[in-house]
Amino acid sequence: MKNTAITLLTGLALATAAQAGSDYSAKGKDIVAPPAPSCLWSWFAGGSYGQIGGDWDEDIYTLHFGAERKCPGSSCSHAIYLEVGFTEKEETIGYVDPNVTSAVVLRAHDVTLDIIPITLNYKYECALTGNLNWFVGAGAGVALVDLDIDGPVVNGSEDETVFYAHVFAGLTYNVSESFEVFGGARYIFMDDAFDGGAPLDSEIHYDLGVRFNF
Repeated sequence: MKNTAITLLTGLALATAAQAGSDYSAKGKDIVAPPAPSCLWSWFAGGSYGQIGGDWDEDIYTLHFGAERKCPGSSCSHAIYLEVGFTEKEETIGYVDPNVTSAVVLRAHDVTLDIIPITLNYKYECALTGNLNWFVGAGAGVALVDLDIDGPVVNGSEDETVFYAHVFAGLTYNVSESFEVFGGARYIFMDDAFDGGAPLDSEIHYDLGVRFNF
């Protein structure tokens, strides 16, 4: 009887051990690898101060807001953003006084020309070395042009909206994950305004700015 009990207990123990091993193997087969990280979009905002050369030769300020797409394992990113700029030129020019017929008399007039470019831009950026990146891009939209003349002969203002675009390239330095500084140059395309030419067309816009990533 004693031998029979020992035999039964031994068999039960071996069966339990076999069952435990079977469960462990089954659980091992059910392990699923985590999915690969996916590409993510993140928001950013920033602004810049710049200079437009050539005949215009004035300062320009910009603000922008958009989103950037980054993929794990890639050193490059894509960004789309809306940008609004502002530049202004003030001059004093002479208009012929039509009330004086005995001679040509010029009257001084203050002329102010404001230009507000509004563009939707695409930027492609890649790592260069360390925290330094390079970027290229392009944008297109409109420019809101406001002309104001104040003087004794001509006095008034006029507004017009014209096509505006640019291509650009530059460098970005990542100070931290949330803050970066950038600098670059843009080549401007602009349609005529008031049938008097396009003051920014074919000009170069140099700028230096900052950007915050959220």
